[in-house]
Amino acid sequence: MRLLLSLFFIVGLAACDQKSSTDSTKERAAAEQEGASKVENDNLAKKAAAMEQDLAKRHNFYASIEGEYEGSMKVDQDTFKIKFTFSRSIPPYTDSRIRQLSEIENDLNNLYFHMQVVQWHPDDQSTAVGCRVAGLKPNMDAGSIAVASTDCPNLYTILLSEGGNSAFTDKVTKAKNVADKVKNFALQDVPFLIGAVQPSSNAGKYYFSVKKLK
Repeated sequence: MRLLLSLFFIVGLAACDQKSSTDSTKERAAAEQEGASKVENDNLAKKAAAMEQDLAKRHNFYASIEGEYEGSMKVDQDTFKIKFTFSRSIPPYTDSRIRQLSEIENDLNNLYFHMQVVQWHPDDQSTAVGCRVAGLKPNMDAGSIAVASTDCPNLYTILLSEGGNSAFTDKVTKAKNVADKVKNFALQDVPFLIGAVQPSSNAGKYYFSVKKLK
């Protein structure tokens, strides 16, 4: 009888040890999984924050250009009026909700300018011609916008400017400096745009300068 009780006791201890070992393994696996999930979530949160910061910088750059610019363009002996209007495709994100990476990536891909350009002789507004283009993305390093589209018969090279007279080649360098100021939050609004128009109807190149209206 004692031997039988001893056997029952030993078997019971073994079963308890096995259950305890199984529970410990499960707890350790759950803790490891929880730790891995936390690391993954932290990494995703850091990536989302970096992407939101990049998007905010782009919006700031676009905002510095957004608006209407009007000025003049010399064509042979005549001076024509020219007007550009830039508007962003999407507004900045202002909600406090932390967004999914796919949402931020969608904004990064779909942020661009809608642009309208109109040219006319100052003595006759009925001579006005123009076009609209979507999908324009400024070169934020060079401080330039290239407009080459089947929706516009002319090719436009647009440079950011703070005004002043200089050779066009110098203005290319200055456009980069203006872009740097905007990116470093030293300049809120780009006051001027300068550039060149290349018509599809001839081999000429005509230069313009426009000032921001609003």
